[in-house]
Parts: sequence; structure tokens; C-alpha cells
Amino acid sequence: MEINKNLLLSDYFEKALEETKKIISIPSFRKEPKRGIPVNEDIKLVLKHCINLCASFGMKTYIDKTFKYGYADYGDSDKLFGIICHLDVVPPGNITEWINPPFEPIVKDDKLYGRGSFDDKGPTMMNLFALKYLIDNNFKPYYTIRVIFGTSEETTWECMEEYLKNEKTCDLGYVPDGHFPVVYAEKWISDVDIFGEFNSNFEIYGGEVYNAVNDLVSYKGENIDEIQNFLLKNNIDSYLENEVLYVKGISAHGSLPWKGVNATIWLLKALKEIKINHPLIDFVNDTLFEDYNMKKVFGNIEDETGFLTACNGIIRVNKNDFRFTLNIRIPCTFDPTNDVNKKLEEYLKKYNLKLKVNKMENRVFFSKESDVVKKIMSVYQEVTGDYKSQPIAIGGGTFAKSMPNMIAFGAEFNLEESTMHSYNEYVKIEELKKMLEIYTKSIVKLTKNS
Repeated sequence: MEINKNLLLSDYFEKALEETKKIISIPSFRKEPKRGIPVNEDIKLVLKHCINLCASFGMKTYIDKTFKYGYADYGDSDKLFGIICHLDVVPPGNITEWINPPFEPIVKDDKLYGRGSFDDKGPTMMNLFALKYLIDNNFKPYYTIRVIFGTSEETTWECMEEYLKNEKTCDLGYVPDGHFPVVYAEKWISDVDIFGEFNSNFEIYGGEVYNAVNDLVSYKGENIDEIQNFLLKNNIDSYLENEVLYVKGISAHGSLPWKGVNATIWLLKALKEIKINHPLIDFVNDTLFEDYNMKKVFGNIEDETGFLTACNGIIRVNKNDFRFTLNIRIPCTFDPTNDVNKKLEEYLKKYNLKLKVNKMENRVFFSKESDVVKKIMSVYQEVTGDYKSQPIAIGGGTFAKSMPNMIAFGAEFNLEESTMHSYNEYVKIEELKKMLEIYTKSIVKLTKNS
């Protein structure tokens, strides 16, 4: 099937951009990121918006009665090709750090700014309008193409758990929530809580999710002047408000902790320097400060898919107990239970700390020579002219892990410029256009019977 590039990148792109702005304007982050909590109204609203849009394209649609997921189908085959997207976003964090309100999307300097512009609302909408173009031009796929909308990718994944209880598993498909050209491997992910009981005369509170570098933490207690002096010497910002000290870092995706500045880790470093006694302070300073690989605990865990990384997202220290989370990304050829979780649990005993494994995500590991990888690479090369880039492995955990035969495909072009989970999240307009063309051509190549 021939694709009219000029038409696709004019009429269809402009409509896709406007619809992207509409769904960015809906603040669809989980207000209570815990299991079993009903879906909040903003997430219901964005799900209904996308489902109604698909219905207007002529697709058959469905919304789960709990609003945990929805989907839209095109085609009448028994074989199912899935495109799994997510409509929830990470919280905006400190609003004052944004150049523009995070849920008031703007285009500035040829970039679309707003929470979710890249993760995952922009790529989602480019896929919907890729399908819109194909439907309008009477494309007949060998598969039924199903766009699945998740609502808890950034937190509990209950949306996909519910989908898999009730619906058919896809025979093949992709997730537009990774990197280009294509992600052949995704690491295991272990979300763990380190906790214990200890009497302290201070309180610490910070972070909201496992999978993002904590960029703001509060401290209520003594020695504030000494703590601030240490932080100032190390170029870490802090401020005092109502006798509470706030330490500021830089947010980053949990798979890229070195790209951020973890406010919690620096606060605990300051407390260690002024000789505050606490087992969590000792553990973090001994094993995690400026060592995202935690080699003192695990040794050298590395293979062709990368090295182990650990990211702190949440901390709660009260007068009598405490909780500290780690989001651990584990290379594909290692055993996450024996090589990581059990080893960490044993290591924590010397600090009288305990471990709870909150969630484990499976790996994804395709052959670079598989048919799906080769087809995706051929389209990517045709559209971009980039014949040097190779299939990649990532630390990120996408919905490709939710069922077999799913692969992460786009939407980031440059990992080093990633704004996912960061303040002032944006996507370049030119990259959105490339996405639209790549996904339109890829859907044809991956779903036709040849």
C-alpha cells in the first residue's frame, strides 16, 4: 500500500497534534498510586476521550466497567495485532519547576510541552492517526488491529492484569513507549521496599513513585543549619519553610538515575556527615551514594543488555519506623531472585533492615534476527535514512512485558535527550511527524499477509 506522505504529514498530523494537546490537558495521574484504588475521574475522562475518538474513526470500541482499560478494534480477523498504549502519566511534581503549567500544553521552539507529551500521549495519538489514515484509505489488514489503552502503567499495572483476565491475548504487536529504532530487550525490574523500626528525632518525607528519581524531600528535625551548609558546599539547593527543610534535586526516569539528582540521597549524605545515627542513613551512604550499580552489594552485574541500576523514588522516615524504595533494573541474562533480591535481603541484615519485594516485572528478550525486528528496522531505515542505529536494550519496563510477542517500538529517538518523567517534558514536533510516518508504514508491513 502506498502512503501519501504529504497528506499524512499535513492534514492527519495537524489533527493528531490538536488531539494530543486535548489529552495532555487532562491531568491523568494516579492520585492514590496504590493497588485496589478505583480509577479517578481524570483518568476516566481521558480514556473516554480516546475511545470516543476511535469510535468516530469507525472502530469497534469497549471500555471496561471499572475503567481500568479500554480498546478499539479495526478488522475482522481471528488473529489479533495489538498496539498497547497508556493514558496515565507520572505526577507533575513541583509546579514551579515548569516553564508552563504541565497540563496546559504549548508549542514553543518547535517543541510540544506538557506532562505526557512524550510518555505516552504523543506517541499514542500518532498511532491513532496512523490508523485513521489507513482506515480512510481502505487498508485491509490480515490481523484485527487492536489499540489497547492502559490506565496504570506508571504505577500498579492493574489495567493490564484486568485486561488479561477478560480479553484475548494478542498474537503479535508493539508498544510505542520505548525507543527507536526498536527495543529487542528490556531488563527485569524489581520494585522493593527497605524498611525497619528505629527511634529517631526527625522525620523525612519525599517521592511519589518507584520509577522516578526523587527530586524533592522534606526534613523536620534538628541540625538544619549544618545540613544546609553541607548541601550548599556540594551545590545542592535547599530552602526552609515553616521550620521544615526542603532539599531539591533533579527528576529523571527510574531507568536513568544518573541523569537526575536524588534529593533523598543527598539529604542522607548530609545527615551522615554530621554524624546522625540511623541504619537507613548508614546503608544508603555505604552502598548507594554515587553508585547506581550498587556494586558493593551485587558485584558486577552486566551483560549485552546493560548493567544493573538502582533508583530511589520514595522515602518515609517517622519517629519509630521508616520505608525506602528502590527500583532495580536487572540485565536480561541474570536471575533477578537469586542474583539480586535474595542477595540484597541478606546484605541488609548487617544494618538490621528488612526487604519486601513489592513488584517484579519480567524481561523482554527478542532475537535481533527475528522477523518482527527486521521488519521494524526496515521501516525505520526507510523513513529516517539512518542505517547505522541497531536494535537496542533498555532498562525501562514497558507494556511489552504484559504478554508474549509484544515489542517496544519507539517513541524516543535520542535517549540522552530524554524528558520522560522530568520537569518540562516535551517532544519535538519534527519527531512527532517522524513517528506518524514510521507507525503508519509499520502497521502496514507488520499486519499484511505477506
